[in-house]
Amino acid sequence: MTDRYGQLANFTLKVTDLLLMLVALGLGIVINYAPAAPLPVPAYAVDFLHTRIKVGNALLGGLLLLVWYLSFYLQGVYRSHRLSAVREELAEVGRAIFFSTLMLLIVAQIGKWRTITVWTAVSVGLIGLVIIGGIRLLLRLNLRRLRLRGHNIKKLVIIGTGTRAEWFARQVLQRADFGYRLVGYVHSMTRFNNNGLSSIPWLGDVKDLPQIIANEVIDEVFIALPIKSQYSQIEAAITMLEEQGIMVHLFSDLFPHKLARSRSWQFEGTPLLSLHSAPPLSWRTEAKRVIDFLGSGMMLLLLLPLWVLVAIAIKLDSSGPVFFVQERMGYNKRRFRMIKFRTMVADAEVRMKEIEHLNEKQGPIFKIRKDPRLTRVGRWLRKMSIDELPQFLNVFLGDMSLVGPRPLPMRDVRGLAEAWQKRRFSVKPGLTCLWQISGRSNLTFEEWMQLDLEYIDRWSLALDCKILLRTIPAILTTEGAA
Repeated sequence: MTDRYGQLANFTLKVTDLLLMLVALGLGIVINYAPAAPLPVPAYAVDFLHTRIKVGNALLGGLLLLVWYLSFYLQGVYRSHRLSAVREELAEVGRAIFFSTLMLLIVAQIGKWRTITVWTAVSVGLIGLVIIGGIRLLLRLNLRRLRLRGHNIKKLVIIGTGTRAEWFARQVLQRADFGYRLVGYVHSMTRFNNNGLSSIPWLGDVKDLPQIIANEVIDEVFIALPIKSQYSQIEAAITMLEEQGIMVHLFSDLFPHKLARSRSWQFEGTPLLSLHSAPPLSWRTEAKRVIDFLGSGMMLLLLLPLWVLVAIAIKLDSSGPVFFVQERMGYNKRRFRMIKFRTMVADAEVRMKEIEHLNEKQGPIFKIRKDPRLTRVGRWLRKMSIDELPQFLNVFLGDMSLVGPRPLPMRDVRGLAEAWQKRRFSVKPGLTCLWQISGRSNLTFEEWMQLDLEYIDRWSLALDCKILLRTIPAILTTEGAA
């Protein structure tokens, strides 16, 4: 499993829980009433549904599903349990089912559902606990198997080399089922004191953290420094990491943070604090991925005839491939191959150094309104933003989203001088964003970066819809196109 599938998996888990609760409800009713009925069990079930499908019951049923979902969600059932004990996850499921059972009784009273007695509700709860609890155990075993085979892996860095850091490093190395790959550790000392941990790479001192983050793919960082003597270093590290959207785990008290959201929990009896300044995993992020998948798939089918026409025009206009494929920086600085229709001559990348002096933009980006490398067809494709259409394939594959900060070429990424600018990598890049509907090439690089971070901090499904709707007229009017 990879990150691109994580949100869909979580969404599927939520749908499965609701379906299993409905199965538990059906089994509870059948077990309590079918034996006394004159009809066989299958015929009883069909007759039961036939006589009770009414508009009022359907509305109450929808309300019940919503309440069940909230019961599970508020108990933390859908958060990551990578480091949680089995008993903790099962306890969350048990509490969620308990509240779901209480809500079933309340809704049954409102709808005057006489078949839902206290004993029936208890039966539903017990059946639900067995089924859903069993599914959770199977899921944990499957995830453990996948992680032992190198899938669903998070890359981890430890800051510190004290007793607590050594203990945690040993846990990570011994428990491959946690799904962490230890990139190395950061501290003024060049080695752990414990000989059994001497093979862990030393990445540098805390002051080297900006360079380490720039050179390594890092998903999470665990800080295990003593508070009293290392307070300023811890605070500086948290500030730097939260600016770039990297999740921080802290074996200590809460530190002041301007951007990150915090969550405290337990790992093997030790209090742990997690900070994250990117949108947290929730039903909204899962819905976003579903919308990306379905929307991009539909657009790929609808735009296929246009693709064929554009491909013919490109081939007739100039020699070279139809598509231009370039390495870009994506989610959590993972690189991917972004696809566009070719709008320039075939050797455009080679000729880049010849025209660097013509750059019209400040900062690391390169923009020329009348780029001499553009072909005749390419100039028109860029003006209408048609050259970007193949990126629907990147969205479909999960490397990009319909809405998100535009993916930067590696040349531009290397020119990012400020740490706060790199927080744009804490979300998936997208086809369009606030920059696209606010003037595009008419904006300065600084304004572009500020708009990307504003999108991350304000993100919601409603904002995505608003951006998508405003992108269409921005494209048709060619506002800020270059």
